[in-house]
Amino acid sequence: MRVELTSEVFSDIDDTTGPYSPQDLHHLYELLRCFGEERHEWVADETVVVAVRAFLPRHLPQFADTYADLAEDAVVAVDAWTGTSQSTDAVRVSRADLTDHAVDLCQRAVVVVENQESDGFFLEAVAHVLGHERMNRAIDKDWIEIANGGGSSLVKVAEKAARRFRRVVRVVAVLDSDRLIPRQRTGSHDKADRLVGLRVAVHVLARREAENYVPYRVLAGVGRPADASARLRWFKQLTPEQRGHYDMKHGFSKVHKSTTATNAFQELFPDLDQRTRSGLHDGFGTDLLERMHTHRDGLTEHDFAQLGADVVAELRALLATIAGRI
Repeated sequence: MRVELTSEVFSDIDDTTGPYSPQDLHHLYELLRCFGEERHEWVADETVVVAVRAFLPRHLPQFADTYADLAEDAVVAVDAWTGTSQSTDAVRVSRADLTDHAVDLCQRAVVVVENQESDGFFLEAVAHVLGHERMNRAIDKDWIEIANGGGSSLVKVAEKAARRFRRVVRVVAVLDSDRLIPRQRTGSHDKADRLVGLRVAVHVLARREAENYVPYRVLAGVGRPADASARLRWFKQLTPEQRGHYDMKHGFSKVHKSTTATNAFQELFPDLDQRTRSGLHDGFGTDLLERMHTHRDGLTEHDFAQLGADVVAELRALLATIAGRI
């Protein structure tokens, strides 16, 4: 996140908070260390640099030069990016709220998903293939926690995670849409509305579930070569909307489990011939996301683009939503 420390953070006496205590200095040091580790981006101007150079030698002398230089770099970076030292999207930290912000910004961000293991595979693979530097660094440095939300309990898990934060809620929820047909509003969208009310960032997948984003290259390796080739050939004969809402894990084996599922099948696949239906009856299995993660080094952005014109843009938007809370 982009973080601006006001110049009064680096003053010995503040009208409202009084002199710096050892605990205050600890929180300030922790926050400065986040900048040094590049966990967050320091937004600064020359006034702050002057304050830093006067304050740190008296209170954190062993780190004074390091963080003064870092403040100088922050000014250069901001001016180069915006042409001004003013920032409209930064978290602004003052003496009065330094402790709260240090607590918020120095702990891990939380990404709540329905299945910690499989959705974790999904997010890591997508970030890797699309080369999202911020997300990849956060995963490597353990700056984010992938939390298991389950299905019905996801909102409660996200709400509990949000309570860890005092001012800046660094929590994201990623949900399958569970759409049986395109543009259908589901319970996932109701959950999303509740989460936004809790100041949790949310991304609801446009397609049915994460498995609907698994590239053909991965699908081609599921099962015996002859069976995999035939299944993928049948799958590619579906329309883009059918592929986006087909049950990748179970195929058509659950179509008659409910009236809703049956009606959705009839609406989405009105002219499906029996050979295609038989070929896709059992789906691709329940380990698709793990397979994608295992083979992520062999995938490219083009593999996602093959799935549909909007897929890469959505996946980049998903990563941006998470990165915005890291």
